[in-house]
Amino acid sequence: MSRLLGVVFIYAAMILAWTGVGLFMLVAPVRFGNLIHDNLQLFPEVNREDWGKKLFLRLLGIGLLAFAIRLIVRIAREVN
Repeated sequence: MSRLLGVVFIYAAMILAWTGVGLFMLVAPVRFGNLIHDNLQLFPEVNREDWGKKLFLRLLGIGLLAFAIRLIVRIAREVN
């Protein structure tokens, strides 16, 4: 039983992480872009007027949400 709970916890953590990051990118792309810029220097600084950067981050967020939904659907199919 404890092994099953471990597997369930890992999958739940993965789904919550993908969903949380995807929603954060979708709702607050300026904050997410600047967070990545300040911590990792992987993305240029995002201003309020940068519609292209915000659009790119929102599309990545939608992609992460789609990945999380795909993961949920695959798990649901395996259970049934």
